[in-house]
Amino acid sequence: MSMRCVAVVAMCLALAESPQAEPCTPAVDAGLAAAAAAVAHDEVDAALARLEALAAPGCREWAVAVASLRGWRVARTAGATGGTAEALAGATAAREALAALGPAVSEAAYAHALVTAAVAAAQDEREDLQVWLDHAHDLARRLSAGRDQPRWPLPVDAAEGELWFDVDDFELSEAAFARALAAPAPGPALWRGLARARDRRGNREGACAAYRRTLDVATPGSALAAEARGYVLVCAR
Repeated sequence: MSMRCVAVVAMCLALAESPQAEPCTPAVDAGLAAAAAAVAHDEVDAALARLEALAAPGCREWAVAVASLRGWRVARTAGATGGTAEALAGATAAREALAALGPAVSEAAYAHALVTAAVAAAQDEREDLQVWLDHAHDLARRLSAGRDQPRWPLPVDAAEGELWFDVDDFELSEAAFARALAAPAPGPALWRGLARARDRRGNREGACAAYRRTLDVATPGSALAAEARGYVLVCAR
């Protein structure tokens, strides 16, 4: 386990033992909003770097955001190596940190469920993936009553779309992205996700339409925009 992972676990344990988390400052709230916007553009590394630069361990949402994005990033890349324990060490550390940060029904528990689902996907454990996604959906419903849906590491339908895509279930991936796109002002990563799922299901016309929507909302010059533009060029032939 890296020293950074050890540090985040220690930070979260200390925060969990405190009687009450400190209020998040306006600067940290703004940083969290900017990081969430970066994630919506599939810029997880940039979002995490922004949050780490804030260094606000007294703010519980900051701690949840940092731990969940670290775990999510590690788990999503670990599948390429078969989801070994070594490859997933950072995700394990993130899960420990998140488990220390909140009760059974909390933003931390929601993030823990999604990071655990991502670990299951990395190991191609589809039954476990479904169980943890169901748990994340239940927590999202309970937490969002009267307020915004939990957002770390991702809103639940967006996370589900990504994880089913990772295990090659493109039908479930497409359905999840379609649900996610019902949210107000969906980001380009959702449109790209829908396009990829449609493409893998052989729906080239639908993929072209979704990639065109990706271009409409992606940052010019971004990796998302480049991917969408490349696909749309083929659509025009």
